[in-house]
Amino acid sequence: MNSVAIVGLGWLGFPLAKHLQRVGWTVKGSKRTHEGTESMRLNGLEAYCVQLTPEVDADPDDLNELLSVDSLIINIPPSQYFFDTRSYVEGIKNLVNEALLHGVQHLLFISSTSVFPQKDSEYHEESAVEPESDVGHALYEIENWLLALNGVDCDILRLAGLIGIDRHPVSHLAGRQQIKGGNQAVNLVHQTDCILAMQLLLETRGYKRLYHLSAPQHPKRADYYKKMAQLLALDEPHFVTDETDLQRIVHGNKIVQELDFDYAYPDPYQMLPQAEQYFHQD
Repeated sequence: MNSVAIVGLGWLGFPLAKHLQRVGWTVKGSKRTHEGTESMRLNGLEAYCVQLTPEVDADPDDLNELLSVDSLIINIPPSQYFFDTRSYVEGIKNLVNEALLHGVQHLLFISSTSVFPQKDSEYHEESAVEPESDVGHALYEIENWLLALNGVDCDILRLAGLIGIDRHPVSHLAGRQQIKGGNQAVNLVHQTDCILAMQLLLETRGYKRLYHLSAPQHPKRADYYKKMAQLLALDEPHFVTDETDLQRIVHGNKIVQELDFDYAYPDPYQMLPQAEQYFHQD
């Protein structure tokens, strides 16, 4: 039976763990607090308390159990480290080095399309990366370091803006006035597609791979968020549109072409946060 450890059992990691359990994987995971760890155990997951300080702070026996797996998914957003990006980078490297010492054969790092600048362009996996933020620089440093490792399979998955159960960016825009950039395209991906893509990467291991996850359709912000507010019975946001609005599109079709991945939510208009989903059913 294939085994995987998920470091970061949060909004994305927890439903991923439950799904992988359902399809036959042996799944372990970690949280940063003892309370969080106990909550995961009560939800049927083998969980351990691990903190990156940036040293790997965990009981040695627990760490040995956690990392006695075939694959390791690192799903820790930099924001959880209060944007102390240097500690974040060192923490991820320390965790990976521990995993390699324990014989982990496959690494999957969850990154972000924020490695690309806010500039007019269409971004593919082969596009030049020019981070503009500390977080973008940190993620790109980790990506390069991972892809240079020898003797281990490594996947990088860059996620666009996330939508799923109880999470939709329109909730932060509802009722706001004079929002700039109405003609900008949205770059979004649904939680379900993230989970299915990670399962696919686990099942089709390659040596070194880099993929984007971004829904194929990119409606304009003003049109999209107005419609989403209507569907969710929220106050409509008001956008200012201009012909000079940024045209930044992140493409996520490489994984479709190379691995026959099929987006469950190719159209952001289908991404409603209250929709019933398999990943949240017991």
